[in-house]
Amino acid sequence: MLKLSKEVTKGIMFIRLEGDLNESTFTSFSNELNYLLYKQGIHYYVFNFKELKNFDQSMFSTFQNILTEIFLSCGKVVMCGLKELQKNCLGKTKDKLFYVNEEMEAFRYLSI
Repeated sequence: MLKLSKEVTKGIMFIRLEGDLNESTFTSFSNELNYLLYKQGIHYYVFNFKELKNFDQSMFSTFQNILTEIFLSCGKVVMCGLKELQKNCLGKTKDKLFYVNEEMEAFRYLSI
């Protein structure tokens, strides 16, 4: 089961994930992100993975596709709570993808 909590602060969408992100829960997560990106026009995201118990390795490539969609719409993403190995799997995108330890650090990289 995956629980999402969302909060907008200063025009930035903070998404906190709790539980398991796997093939069965990814569809609802992806649908929610598509809604936020294409229907609501939100381009700045902070994903907090600290409370995520399981991030299925097979989901990294699918998650990268979502990141690409955000980047193509001129968006930026800050990731919080990922392990070094997970960061390496997602890669780096200069000036569009940032990694932080705490959510509040996101304001150094994102502002409207």
